[in-house]
Amino acid sequence: MLNGYRPAAHLRRLAQPREAAAVVAQGVTAAHRVAEARRGTGRPSRSHRPAPAAVVKVSLCEPRAGAVEAAAVLVIGDRSWALALRLELHDDAWLATVLRLI
Repeated sequence: MLNGYRPAAHLRRLAQPREAAAVVAQGVTAAHRVAEARRGTGRPSRSHRPAPAAVVKVSLCEPRAGAVEAAAVLVIGDRSWALALRLELHDDAWLATVLRLI
C-alpha cells in the first residue's frame, strides 16, 4: 500500500467489518501523504519505483487478551513516519480495527 504494490482497498478484507471503512480511509490517506512527500522531494521523476518503506523499529503491546497494538517507525525516502495499528482476534483471524500514519 505505502510502496504502491497494493491498493489501500486491499485492507478491507484484513479489517474488522464494522471498522473496515475507517481502516481503508486511513490507508488511502496514508498512501496519499507518502506519495505527496515523495513528490515534494524535488528529485526528478524516474521510471522506476521510489525507495520502499523500510521498517526501522516495531513495538508491540497486548492491552487485553485478543487485542494487540503495534507502533512502527518507518523510513520512506528521507522522511521518518510513525505507524500505529490495532489488531483484534475475531473467529481465529487477526483483523485491523485502527490504522494511523503520523
